[in-house]
Amino acid sequence: MYVPRHFELPEDYVASLLDQPHVGNLITVHADGPAATLVPFYRDAERGTLVTHLVRNNPQVREPITGRGMVIFDDVDAYVSPRWYATNEAKPNVPTWDYITMHVWGPVRIDPSPEAALRAARRLTELHEPDEMLGAVGEEKLERMARAIVAVEVGIERVQGKAKMSQNRHPDDIRSLAAELARQGQDRMAEFLLEVSLPYAEQRYATLARLGEVHALREDVTSFH
Repeated sequence: MYVPRHFELPEDYVASLLDQPHVGNLITVHADGPAATLVPFYRDAERGTLVTHLVRNNPQVREPITGRGMVIFDDVDAYVSPRWYATNEAKPNVPTWDYITMHVWGPVRIDPSPEAALRAARRLTELHEPDEMLGAVGEEKLERMARAIVAVEVGIERVQGKAKMSQNRHPDDIRSLAAELARQGQDRMAEFLLEVSLPYAEQRYATLARLGEVHALREDVTSFH
């Protein structure tokens, strides 16, 4: 993933994403090429891994894995119309797509034991439901169901986050975009724009102003996607 410096995801945001249970794409490479499954993960901080479970007959489990695995967490995203930028009337621009994503790489370990599978499934459930949810199902049935799945761990060896969130725009554009996304109910994106993108853009504006290059702010170019 190419990440220009101004699109780097802040470390505290990366940490918060890792700490939350989150759905992501587990990507592994096999003799016949890459495979992917969208599954929920939680972080085992003590072991330094991301944990999930897969159906036992999933080819990702049955076929040998070559090399490291990869997990992609897509956090938020939205289409951005140039009409939502405050400066667009003076300097027409093109549409783009803003998003926040994170990639995690590491070795993949598959534990075929029903006990490990049940631990993983139980923990994922406990993070969302009260204890009585699984208690009502009963241990005998849970143990029987666990035989159909396997636990999967991905070691957290390398993490890379990217927030393409209009940081390269004029501060007025970020304010107007945040207002529009908030109006659409994209509150998390609006919050990031105001708390992260806007301070970066304001600092950039001040630096350019000191250098006597304020005109460059009107020459900002964004990609289509």
